[in-house]
Amino acid sequence: MFYGWVIVATLFVVNFAVHATGALNLGLFIVPMGDELGISRGLFGWLTTSRSLAGGIAGVLIGRVLDRFGPRILLPLSSLVTGLCVIGLAFAGNVVHLFLIFTVMGLSGLSNQGGGLLTSVPVAKWFVRKRGTAMAAASVGLGIGGATFVPFTQLLIDHVGWRDAWLYLGILSMVLIMPITSIFLRRQPEDMGLRPDGDSLPPQASTGTEHIREPEVIWSTGEALRTRAFWLLMTSLALGGFAAGGSVHRIPYWVGEGFDPGLVSLSISAHAACASMMILVTGPLVDRFPSRFIAASAFAGYAGAVTLMLMASSTTDMFTSAVLWGTSAGINIVTQPYMWADYFGRTFLGSIRGITMPTILLASAFGAPAVGYVFDFTGGYESAWIGLIGIYIVAFAIMISAVPPRK
Repeated sequence: MFYGWVIVATLFVVNFAVHATGALNLGLFIVPMGDELGISRGLFGWLTTSRSLAGGIAGVLIGRVLDRFGPRILLPLSSLVTGLCVIGLAFAGNVVHLFLIFTVMGLSGLSNQGGGLLTSVPVAKWFVRKRGTAMAAASVGLGIGGATFVPFTQLLIDHVGWRDAWLYLGILSMVLIMPITSIFLRRQPEDMGLRPDGDSLPPQASTGTEHIREPEVIWSTGEALRTRAFWLLMTSLALGGFAAGGSVHRIPYWVGEGFDPGLVSLSISAHAACASMMILVTGPLVDRFPSRFIAASAFAGYAGAVTLMLMASSTTDMFTSAVLWGTSAGINIVTQPYMWADYFGRTFLGSIRGITMPTILLASAFGAPAVGYVFDFTGGYESAWIGLIGIYIVAFAIMISAVPPRK
């Protein structure tokens, strides 16, 4: 049991530090970078699209590599590449440079959110009975990291400018991630003579997986692709990803509505803090109750948060929307990676999720530019927010219908 929680603690640090690469605080850079480099909101959205598209393409290979070799070499390498790219943002002179940098960051597989393969697959391979709780413990780093890095990033931008802010964030991400992941991470418990959840191997069992009775049903990649649940899950998460992709515009929306930028950054921190608390609640819940109902509640919460954005007239409304958004994000952070392992087992989990990544990240990739272009053409975000509410409602309905497959 002990070493499984070492893996969880290590991935907690990774999830915490990934916010230094612009996972949540990217919205703080839209206005200063756009003003200096002459980038429209729609074009800025395409930068995040290039990262997501590259991440989706790379996900197919990353998933297979995780299944075969584990994250011990892959994660430090990804951190190095991503950190250097973040540092490169400090020296970008035009939009071409930015597109190249964001694309390479996406290929590294580390800076994309939504239950990233590199941080969720290893946890799923080390736990079965307590998978939800373990994923929550690792994923809460995302919430705490967001609550920490959003105001920290705003302070950096205010005091040293957006270029040096990227420089410091890139260095910090590598310092936090590279040493700890190269030392502590392992592929799966069987490699260390253990079972999932820390159980000991029976005396006659080897350290390979071929003589070990699995505590769960194993679905191969091909078998999973032939189930209705696979396609329903992917469709629901893709729709939710598209809507979530547009959330990068929440910060400029609030600022454009006349709210103080400092208070806006604090509201995003409140979002992250609520996500952290909800992550810890969601983990035990999915270990005990059908995960699809819990996952669907996140989409309902997102729809409510966007509705509040349209109706907001005070700072209280802004913070209430942020709290509801963060609560929904906390649910989604746990349920998205959990459901794939819960439905299809852990043996081929990386490969199965790797196949879904292009579709899910492609959908989320187009959310940011779509919302940006609505702003560019209409002068406001209201039409975009109404559209996202409808998308979240459809994603909710599909998720509810995604019954686990039977083998």
